[in-house]
Amino acid sequence: MDQPMKVSAMTARPETPIRVERLQGGKPILERVPSHPWESKVTFNPACALISGHETIASIIEKSPFDRRTREILTNRDALCFLLYRAQGTTSAGIARSSLGLAVLSPGLELLARHSEPVVLPDQPYDDLGVEDARITKVGDRYVLFYTAYGSGTPRNRIRIATASTRDFVHWEKHGLLRGPFNTIDNKNAMLFERPVGGKYVMLHRPMEGENAMSIHWAESDDVFGEWKTGGVLLKPKRSPEFADTWIGGGAPPLRISDDRYLMLYHIGNRRADGVKEYDLGIAEAEWKTGSLTVGRNALLMRPETPAETRGDAEPGVNNVLFVCGAYFHARDLYFPYAGADSVILGGRIPRAELDRFLA
Repeated sequence: MDQPMKVSAMTARPETPIRVERLQGGKPILERVPSHPWESKVTFNPACALISGHETIASIIEKSPFDRRTREILTNRDALCFLLYRAQGTTSAGIARSSLGLAVLSPGLELLARHSEPVVLPDQPYDDLGVEDARITKVGDRYVLFYTAYGSGTPRNRIRIATASTRDFVHWEKHGLLRGPFNTIDNKNAMLFERPVGGKYVMLHRPMEGENAMSIHWAESDDVFGEWKTGGVLLKPKRSPEFADTWIGGGAPPLRISDDRYLMLYHIGNRRADGVKEYDLGIAEAEWKTGSLTVGRNALLMRPETPAETRGDAEPGVNNVLFVCGAYFHARDLYFPYAGADSVILGGRIPRAELDRFLA
C-alpha cells in the first residue's frame, strides 16, 4: 500500500452497560513487595502476553530466573500469561523512577511466579527518569515492547515513545526512541495492532502537545523499528457534563475479532471543576475496509468503584484510577489485568456472550 490509509470516525452507538467480572472479588492479583527497593511502593499499569503451546512455553521458561520446581510447574501449563508491570520503590533525588517487573500468571490471572529483580531498567539517557506503561505485541519470533520513556533534559524533562524486544521476557534489547516526527514532542500510550493492517504495521499513540493533543492518533510503517508516518487524529474525547475536562489514550493493543475488525480498550481521563481526577475505561470497535480504518467509540466500560480502584497509596496520593495496558482472549472470554489507583494490579474478565451482544 503506497498511499497513506484514510481514517474516519464511525457513528458512536448508544452506550450499553457491559458486564465486567472483577476477578478475585476485586482484590489485587499483584501488589508491592516491601523488601524489594525497586517495587516497595506501588505496582501498576501491566502489559501482558498470553503464550500457549508446551514447546513455546518450554523455550521461554528454560531461560527464566525461577527455581527448578517452579520451571517444571510452569512448563506443564497449556497457556501462561506473561505480565510486565510498572513498579516504583525507593525515591532518589525526589523522583521515584519506574522499572518493569516480570510475573507469570495463569490465563485466568492467578499469580504463579514472580521475578525478584526488574527486567527493564531506566538506564538510558532517554529513559533515565523512568520506564513506564509498556505494551507488548508479537512481531515474528520476537515480543516487541512499546513504552513511555521519561528522560531528563533541558529546559524540561521529556516524555517520548521507545521500543525494546525479547524472546524470553527476561532479556530485553532496547532499540531506542521510536522514529517519526510525532516523537519529537511529548508523546505516550503507544501500541501496535496485533497484526499488519492493509499491508502496514499500524500503531496508536497519544501526543501530549500540538494539534488535537490528548486524543488517540495513529501512524503506520513498513518496519516496526523503522520510520513511522503519522496519520493524525483517530479518536477524540467526548466531553461529559459531569467533568470540566476530558482526554483519552489507548489502553491495550487492539485485538482482532474477525478478518477486518478489532476490539480496543482505552482509558478516559477526566478532571472535575475542583481539580479532582478520575480515570475510566472505555471499549471501542475498529474496522479496516477498502483502504480505510474506521473507529467508533462504543461505550464506557468501567469506572472506579472498589476500594482498590478508588484509594491508592498515600504517598503518591493517586485515587480513582483504572488503567489498562494489555488484554487477551482465552476460552472465548476477554481477560485484562489493570491497575487500580496507580498502586495495585487487578484482574477483569468480560464473558464472550457479553462481547457478542456488544459487537452485534
